[in-house]
Amino acid sequence: MSRDIPPIKLGSLLLTLLEPKAGYEKQFHRWYERDHFYAGCMIGENFFSGRRWVATRTLKELRFPPETPIVDDVSKGSFLASYWILDQRDDEAVQWSIAQVHQLHSQQRMAPPRDNISSGFYRYEFGAFRDRDGVPAELALEHPYKGLGITFIDFHERYTNDDIASGVAGRLASALETSLTDSCCGMSLCFAPQPLPDEVPAYVPRVAKNRLERRRLLLHFLEADPTQCWPSFMASLSALLETYGVADITYAAPFIPTIPGTDTYLDQLS
Repeated sequence: MSRDIPPIKLGSLLLTLLEPKAGYEKQFHRWYERDHFYAGCMIGENFFSGRRWVATRTLKELRFPPETPIVDDVSKGSFLASYWILDQRDDEAVQWSIAQVHQLHSQQRMAPPRDNISSGFYRYEFGAFRDRDGVPAELALEHPYKGLGITFIDFHERYTNDDIASGVAGRLASALETSLTDSCCGMSLCFAPQPLPDEVPAYVPRVAKNRLERRRLLLHFLEADPTQCWPSFMASLSALLETYGVADITYAAPFIPTIPGTDTYLDQLS
């Protein structure tokens, strides 16, 4: 049965942070970019954009804080994959991707040894944009940005969920908009993490529901080399979050895009 084609509007995100086992970096990288990037997501009906990112040892040194509830070791997580999912098709995309992973396991196409540092689905809430008529959120993974910064923040415990919905999220949006002024960042997008369905493979780390409700994921799309602009941009954002009194940064990490079809950066991971 035919149905209406949905508008091309960002609805949610699948983000996965992975660390290949030592000695398997090339095997992992080639498997992911030549098979799993497509077979695991991009051929799915409701996925419409995707991009892979990498963190060299130099970029890993810019991660903070050193102790974080997001990962056990901030030096882990060399490869990041991000996928856009159509608005109002979130549930369908999640169920498709879970079934697809199980099918790939049955075909023995999930073999390269690796650690799943963090993986999850995130609902798009809003974006802050530096330019009046700049790159829209839907094209962010297609535009040749030089870097991507990810930031997890936790709203202060004094705020209830009603506080977050009614006013605190608005103060977060104001802080993000201010941080973009005259910065190297073209946009910052805010996502709310979603609970993982029980059917997701057990090796994917889970986060307690009460922590998920207070957490947000921010994606910062950078127009300059992160080694040059990330520290100053994050210093500004950290100060603004403190000024607006909304949240604490629990994890911040910059990445650069992989170069498809090459093994560039594999010798710079550690």
